[in-house]
Amino acid sequence: MAEQNEPLCGGISRELQGADLQDALDILNTSLDKLAGMGGKPSLKVVKVKSVTSQVVAGTLYRYKVQLAQGDAIKESDVKIWTRPWLSENGTNITINLEGNDNVIESTF
Repeated sequence: MAEQNEPLCGGISRELQGADLQDALDILNTSLDKLAGMGGKPSLKVVKVKSVTSQVVAGTLYRYKVQLAQGDAIKESDVKIWTRPWLSENGTNITINLEGNDNVIESTF
């Protein structure tokens, strides 16, 4: 039987806290930095974190509710990052839905 705080395979965990939250935020910041380094992709920075959850799937799927800054504009955003660390290429997929923006930003690296 799984411990109370352990995610079940395929199940969404409770909101992340402590070291798990910090690890998830490190993944978010690293992914945003990589995204900004790609041609034609926006430079986004985390302003405020509202919630972070994770789900064990073939890898880990992180879901973030955050405020992101693009220049002076701050927008509510839903971010999903799917990590598969055993893949040396294309092991991370990021999808960003910015409030008030019809375009979804998506990239795999």
